[in-house]
Amino acid sequence: MRNQTDTLRIKPLLLFLALTFGATWAVEIPLVSNGMRFDNLTGMSGPALILMAVMWIPGLSALLVTAFVDKMNFAELRDSLRLRLGKSLGAYFLTICLVPMLFAAMYLLSWWLGFGDFAPQIPGTEAGEATLKSVLQIMLPMSIVLGPFINLIFGLGEEIGWRGFMLPRLMPLGKPVAYTVLGILWGIWHGPLILTGFNYPGYPVGGIAMMCLLCFAFGLFLNEMTLHYDSSILAGFIHGAVNAQGYGVWLLLFPNIHPLFGGSVGLTGVAVWLISGMLCTMALKRLGPPLTASQEKDIHTHSPKK
Repeated sequence: MRNQTDTLRIKPLLLFLALTFGATWAVEIPLVSNGMRFDNLTGMSGPALILMAVMWIPGLSALLVTAFVDKMNFAELRDSLRLRLGKSLGAYFLTICLVPMLFAAMYLLSWWLGFGDFAPQIPGTEAGEATLKSVLQIMLPMSIVLGPFINLIFGLGEEIGWRGFMLPRLMPLGKPVAYTVLGILWGIWHGPLILTGFNYPGYPVGGIAMMCLLCFAFGLFLNEMTLHYDSSILAGFIHGAVNAQGYGVWLLLFPNIHPLFGGSVGLTGVAVWLISGMLCTMALKRLGPPLTASQEKDIHTHSPKK
């Protein structure tokens, strides 16, 4: 893993936050003031395009600050922002397998606790066995296998900023403080959207608090994976896998989940991500740092031949 600096540099952090929050809210607030709503994530089209566009603002802000304030050339910028696949492709396979299981746990837990019912609602079709079968046999597998790669395009935009730029520059504060500060800022960044129904329709103020908590909980898992595998691309892939599950099939199967308590963005989601993050932390610590390409080549070269 690339060594982190021992001192906290305030100027680049403040410039990154000013650009990220300023540009994002400059786009969102006028649209929100003109009546744009984000209550129904399964039926939106125009708002979806806005969400996809603003996801790249943190990444672009990070690129600008790194290039013009830190004055890094391309190679230094790429290394600083961790723009690499990482030290193990196994982490990507793990993401494809693990994220859907975590979402299943979130929604089954919500169902068991009474925060919502299994009541499939497929827009544009009549509910029935064939429709449900197509969701489970076609839409769900596609969201698992293809969803992370499609959503990587947008998830990477956020993660170049939050995990590639912000996280390593907060690490001089220590993991607990760095993770907490990053989670709160990441949550507040979503503020204008949450006030207009994004993720927590009907709960604008409580939704912002819950979003900060969710960003901290999910961030525990995401931060550990990013630091261990030294890759913001992996972070974007994980983020993409989560978005593929969070804004698709599960909302169709469980449309009436309580936004603050159930589903992937409520307390059940927070609980599952916290447990996953703690288990991930312990597992990665036991595994130790992943082998570099040269180490793997050395092992292969010196391994006994049959």
